[in-house]
Amino acid sequence: MNPGASYQTELAQKLQCFFSDQQQGLDIPPAQLYRIEGFIEAGLLAGFITELGLKQTLVDSAKQYLNVEVADFYQQDYRLILHMRMHEAPVYPSSNPPCPQS
Repeated sequence: MNPGASYQTELAQKLQCFFSDQQQGLDIPPAQLYRIEGFIEAGLLAGFITELGLKQTLVDSAKQYLNVEVADFYQQDYRLILHMRMHEAPVYPSSNPPCPQS
């Protein structure tokens, strides 16, 4: 397999995991996000992918795993970065009494 094809296979797997984890509401550590973005940049610099092809892949993945609204966001953003779309964490009131004011 040539390097470009190997790269594209690996990128597809990384993006599938990234979008699938978001769909499932899993936490994505910042280091993982940055590694994928660095991998993307390396592929662009090496000529293994094009900006247009990458943008289309991001839009298609967002549609498949998230929703059309997120896909539109990728489509309209001029930057080639990954966006975190995680569910909001529930907030529960504290059971501790408030601190006395001085």
